[in-house]
Amino acid sequence: MSRDKRDGGMVLLEEPHFDQMNPWGQPVVGWLPTSQGVGGIQNHRGWAMLRTVLWKLDEGGNPIPLYDQPVIVEKPGAIVIATVGDRIGLIQSYRMVAERLMPESGNDYIRRLQSEERWGELVESTGKWMWEAPRGLIDGDPKEMDAEAFVIKSAKLEAAEEAGFRLKGARLVGRVNVNPTFYLHSQWVVHAEIESVGDAKPENLEIIGDKRLFTMDELRAASIDGTFDDGLTLAGMALCGMSL
Repeated sequence: MSRDKRDGGMVLLEEPHFDQMNPWGQPVVGWLPTSQGVGGIQNHRGWAMLRTVLWKLDEGGNPIPLYDQPVIVEKPGAIVIATVGDRIGLIQSYRMVAERLMPESGNDYIRRLQSEERWGELVESTGKWMWEAPRGLIDGDPKEMDAEAFVIKSAKLEAAEEAGFRLKGARLVGRVNVNPTFYLHSQWVVHAEIESVGDAKPENLEIIGDKRLFTMDELRAASIDGTFDDGLTLAGMALCGMSL
């Protein structure tokens, strides 16, 4: 399916959202306070955001507080690098990304967003179709099998649901962390061959479009036009010996 228009987006959270339900009978606002800490929130889909205070030791060995920082906590997930020969299979996801409103502002960017009250404008400008590897957070009980088998099983399910890829020869190749400043945990990378391609069956809460087999030259072009810059996919490719 060709996607040339905005197919999603977001707005700043407001009071009416707390009483709204989505078409599948789920509350629109699903983040709830954590059992510990001030300002921490978590949801049933496997995410949490904690507001923490970083510290370091002084010369006397005493901890001194530095500053507060939000950190993201995720349940386990798999990133699937699926290939056919020298091509890699990616999906088109509609992600909440945007260009900076004032690229000329440099280090003054956040101050200007605040002083000019442009947060809503920034949020409402988000939304773009991007290419990335199939991936997802893992459901189920890992106690049923060893960790590697659990991750590979989950990777196969994610590839089938999001892209319709049936995989063979799946193997665990490593882990990546999208941004260690804000993410506490790494996620696993699985490399596999695409044995066949069928219909995708994404979840209702996902916005997924096309699937495609890319050559490295085609991915370089997508990188230049801004439709491929996903850090998890690029890191996963690197672990599998691929690069742009």
